[in-house]
Amino acid sequence: MNFNDKIIELKIELPEAKAPVGSYLATKVSEKMLFISGQISMTAKGELIKGKLGRELKTEDGYEAAKRCGLSIVSQAKKACGGDLSKIKSCLKLTGFVNS
Repeated sequence: MNFNDKIIELKIELPEAKAPVGSYLATKVSEKMLFISGQISMTAKGELIKGKLGRELKTEDGYEAAKRCGLSIVSQAKKACGGDLSKIKSCLKLTGFVNS
């Protein structure tokens, strides 16, 4: 089973890979490596998820924010690979930050 089939099977809806808002690149390919700029957490409606865990956000909200950020990363990777996620053979590093 390929990545796209698995995404469909899991009923995951990837958000649109947004263009950068500023003077940076969303993705950059160097030799055989793909670099993805930092992604932010947006709701399915495209609204920024804001707040601090323990203050404005509950733990469940934090999980949702992390999930949405991860989906944005996958969307950017898919766009950079011309829609073919099977071009990705491994992941070297993922970094996440939580406002808590």
